[in-house]
Order: sequence, then C-alpha cells, then structure tokens
Amino acid sequence: MRRLLIIIILSLLVGCQENSSLASLTPTLVSQSVTLDPIPTRHLRAVVTRAMTPTYTALPTRPPTETLLPTYTALPLLETPIPLNGTFSFGQSVLGTPLTAHRLGTGAKVIVLVGGIHGGWEVNTTQLMNELIAHYQANPAQIQPGVSLLIVPQLNPDGAARGRVLEGRFNQHLVDLNRNWGCGWQATAYFRSQVVDPGGSAFSEPETQALSELILNTRPSVVLFYHSAADGIFAGDCGDFAGISESMVAVYGRASGYPYEASFSDYPVTGTAPAWVTAQGIPSADVELSTWRETEFDRNLRGIQALQCWLVNEVSCR
Repeated sequence: MRRLLIIIILSLLVGCQENSSLASLTPTLVSQSVTLDPIPTRHLRAVVTRAMTPTYTALPTRPPTETLLPTYTALPLLETPIPLNGTFSFGQSVLGTPLTAHRLGTGAKVIVLVGGIHGGWEVNTTQLMNELIAHYQANPAQIQPGVSLLIVPQLNPDGAARGRVLEGRFNQHLVDLNRNWGCGWQATAYFRSQVVDPGGSAFSEPETQALSELILNTRPSVVLFYHSAADGIFAGDCGDFAGISESMVAVYGRASGYPYEASFSDYPVTGTAPAWVTAQGIPSADVELSTWRETEFDRNLRGIQALQCWLVNEVSCR
C-alpha cells in the first residue's frame, strides 16, 4: 500500500513538470509570431503601382494653353488707323515685296478674306480675291450697311513669283506659311505625304507676323483663308474657342455649295491660320476651291453675301 502511494505521488510530480514545460514554451511561440517582419505596406503599394503602369507610349496631346499664344515679339500697333476705304500696305515679304490689303465698305463688322497664302498651284485664290475687289468696287451697294470687307489678295508673293510649281507653295525661306501659325504649331509638318518646313518657330516668318498683327488690330468678325483644291470648307478648331466657327461655316457652305460638315482628314495639318484665328475668339476657316485653275467666283460671291446678311442679322437679304 505504501509502495502504491509512492508511485502515485511520483506520477503526479512528472505530470506537473510536463505542463510547466508547455507553459514556458507558449510565450516563446507567441513572441515569435509577433516579431515576424511582415512586408511593409509601402512595398506592397510599390509593387501594385509598377504592375499597373501602362507599358505603351502615350499618344501626343494638344500643347498646353500657354504654348498656343504667339511666341514672337509682337510688332507695334499700326502707326496709322486702317483706312475706311482703299488700299494700304501692312507689311512685307522676305524679299521685301509689300503685302497689301483692300478695304471696301465702312461698317464696323469686318470680314477678312485672304488669298495666296500658298503660291504655285493655288494662284487661282489670288485671282479670286482680285475679282472680288473689282466686283465690290463696281457694286458698292452689295456691301451691307454695318459691314466692311478687308481683302488680302496675296500673302505669299515670293512663292507666287516662282510660277505654278510645287516650290511656289513656300515663301522665300521655303517655309509653308499655313504651318507657321501659333496654335498647334509643330516642328514637323506635312503637305500630303511630304514633310514641309513650318519655320523655326511659330510666327518665324514676316508674312505671318504681318497678317496676325493686322488681324489683332482689326478684330474682325470673320476671317476666311482661300486654298485649292480640296473642295470644302474646314473650320479652325484650336484653343478655348474651338467650335465657334461652325455656324459661320454652315452659312457659307449652304450658300456656296461647298461641303462643310466634315473635318479635314486627308493628312495631318498643324499650325494653320484658321486654328490660330479661332483661338483668338474669331470665327475662321479654310475655303478650299474644287479646282486648281478656276476661281469659282459666283459661288464664293454667294457665300460672302450670305455671311454679310448673317453678321447683320438681315433676313431679307438672304
């Protein structure tokens, strides 16, 4: 009996020692789980960010608003007011040929018409401007009260002097003057599939400097630039005022019969005159004649007459 009691006591002592050992191990296990070094959250974010970053090259975006403004040193204001009637010079070409404008009518709402921004094959646009000048000089009553016309027959006389050749498109510096304007200007420019020179910067050429100053000083109601021969009217759409030319273009298009609802998409065009004019808050467009040789006088006269009525809101003359 005594021996059995000793065995039971010894068994109880061994059991207590084993439980004590487990108890001493438990804190160690808990401590190890707490002191494990987890991946820091900032590392996880970095991994996710890298994984979600696109690997493609982003398409180019429109230049910031500040680059839409002219980058040249502005010319001084015209020393004398623009005459209420008659012919005057507003600048000169690279070779020193005077750039002339003809004002007809005395109204405050001015329509500016520009031909010959390209010479060469587009000389018919200069011929059209001269026909319009002769017509309105002979028929001054066709200019609505409150409206005046400011017509620039030829912005690129140096190119026009080369004749009906491709090189006639460019000025004496071989710059394409319809890629040299300050809204959407790019260092690489195109005419069809050919790379052309847009100038060293926007407004690098005396011709575009002179005409832009004339427009800023005049603050016309509409500016149209005439070209050939894409057969259509294409509104300027650059800067904060993109879209303001659509109503004007529709008026001219319906009256003249030129297509006007589509955007030009044959090839990329940058730094154009209507784009810059539109960015100044003035409705503007390229009017593309349908041929290289004809002036298409009658249909363009109808377009200009319709624009006059639209500007003065004169329903009876439409």
